[in-house]
Amino acid sequence: MRIIAAGLRSTVQDRGRFAHLREAVPPSGPADPLAFAAANALVGNGPEAAAIEIVGAPFVFACDDRRVVAVTGRDVRVQVRDRLDGWTAVFVRAGMEVRVLTGERSRFTYLAVSGGVATEPVLSSRATYLPAGFGRALRAGDALPLGPSRVDPARAGRSLVPTEYQDEGVRAITGPHAERFTEEARAVFFSSTFHVDAASDRMATRLTGARVAAPKDEILTCGVIAGAVQIPAGGAPIVLLAEHQATGGYPLIATVIAVDIGRVAQRSPGEPLRFARVEREVALAALRDERRALAEIA
Repeated sequence: MRIIAAGLRSTVQDRGRFAHLREAVPPSGPADPLAFAAANALVGNGPEAAAIEIVGAPFVFACDDRRVVAVTGRDVRVQVRDRLDGWTAVFVRAGMEVRVLTGERSRFTYLAVSGGVATEPVLSSRATYLPAGFGRALRAGDALPLGPSRVDPARAGRSLVPTEYQDEGVRAITGPHAERFTEEARAVFFSSTFHVDAASDRMATRLTGARVAAPKDEILTCGVIAGAVQIPAGGAPIVLLAEHQATGGYPLIATVIAVDIGRVAQRSPGEPLRFARVEREVALAALRDERRALAEIA
């Protein structure tokens, strides 16, 4: 796979390196796990395969042999000869130039190629983590190895319904420290419309708007996960994402359910976001539905 144009920042990502949190190594992986998994499923890759996370367009590439490719994310297209919708498997021939196109509100776009990107693993993962020098941002002229693939041209045209990114509602279950917050603070959190701060990145989405009063008593530092919602002393919620730290000392008022994490990560600065409280059973049902949809297309 030869990179012709690499966008603003593009990196190789797999599901993440979850075995090294004890050594304070973040999991990394995709900021939008559902879009990432959908791209891999569409081209017939297993869930462990590596793909490319693209920030900024255009991203242009060509493969040395025939492959099936898919592009997912928010407001995405792929151009081979004609412009085609995203979230659809596309058959490409050897040497054919493929262009990934994104809309104004696109933040994280995923490109999967049948066979997967086969770069050298670091700590048992191909996920790029730039602050630690695990991998690097892709550049024009790079040539990436791909895994073996039995390409079935009939696979072209398979598609998934894109995630609804426009809806500002995000589902969350109460967090481990919810009872430390006052009833008023919990009500403010689940009834207010927040807005995405421009300082948001792959580590966390930071929110502005209503102030959620943090508990006055301190908590012990505890482990955190993607989707955890921290409330620092200033009262502005922070939703942790793929490059979250291993532990945190801010109280956790809620946790965004797994299937909605990407809908947080994909929001552009200034866009609104609201939290809807759901029970654990709803979160599990939504996760089962997601996995079922991916299994049916694989």
